[in-house]
Amino acid sequence: MNRGEPVRFGINFMPTAPAAEVVRWARLVEDLGYELLGISDSQSICRDVYMTLALCAVNTERIRFGPRVITPVTRHPAVAASAAATLDELAPGRTLVAMGSGDSAAYNVGLRPASLAELREYAETIRALLATGRAEYHGKAATLTWKRARLPIYLAASGPKTLHLAGQIADGVVIRTGILPEIVRDSIAQVRAGAVAAGRDPDAIDLWWWPDVNVATSYREGVEEIKMSLAAAGNHLSRFTTAGKHIPPELLENVRALGQRYAFASHTLPGSANNRLIEELGLVDYLADRFAAVGTPADCVKKLTAAVDAGARQFWMSVHFDDKERFLRDWAEKVAPAFR
Repeated sequence: MNRGEPVRFGINFMPTAPAAEVVRWARLVEDLGYELLGISDSQSICRDVYMTLALCAVNTERIRFGPRVITPVTRHPAVAASAAATLDELAPGRTLVAMGSGDSAAYNVGLRPASLAELREYAETIRALLATGRAEYHGKAATLTWKRARLPIYLAASGPKTLHLAGQIADGVVIRTGILPEIVRDSIAQVRAGAVAAGRDPDAIDLWWWPDVNVATSYREGVEEIKMSLAAAGNHLSRFTTAGKHIPPELLENVRALGQRYAFASHTLPGSANNRLIEELGLVDYLADRFAAVGTPADCVKKLTAAVDAGARQFWMSVHFDDKERFLRDWAEKVAPAFR
């Protein structure tokens, strides 16, 4: 591991608890030294992302934060820009805007994810509205008259085409491809290729990996708590296409079946039907190996060290199981010190 470059950790929650409880989690994230806080946007299965973020903004002092992630499918760019600008007013210099093509937020209202072209237009429109107050979206004028801001825009990417797009247009990337060394290296290469193609500096793009995590007394115990998150990660492997996603040929049909049968109504919720689905399809250990740092503290350190050696330096970790405060403390005290 290259000790010359810092390793940073962030946390993402779905606001599945009352707002006061989520704020308590946010304070603990800051108190324990994490760098970044994300709140998921999935209106059908949890509380509102921006109301929750506003409360987190006024109840923290240092940590950077933002939605992870909004989607063009459910939120007009002028609405998204105004929400982001309001957060920046509440916590100047700490806000980012992270967006993706759409997952449970889209499927749970009967809509499909946005295309790459739509995602590009969405990101560029939000940036223009914040910077100049004017943009054209879907052929019509959009305005934002009350605020100018320069907020970083991140794209969530789970395949090579979106990684390439992020390199072309984004300030940062939330990389949901896995943390195995060969996948880390390829993901970095895809982002860099996009940046070079657009005449941008690849080193200026802020890369955050999105792993599933848990600290437990054993690997098997830790995996049991995060199966819903692993199922969600596996579902992304079959969205749009499976091409270029490093899926072993012998598992390809099972991964496609996961995508076809995935239950968005219980997306990332403990006790999800998707837990049983990945068990039935024999995908649990494959998904854990690819996407997770899980098990004893030593297991987690070993897994992340391999990812760090491959070039990953920042990990924006999903915590969807119930005992979040226990995990936050365990990771800060038993895993993070190995990377300082």
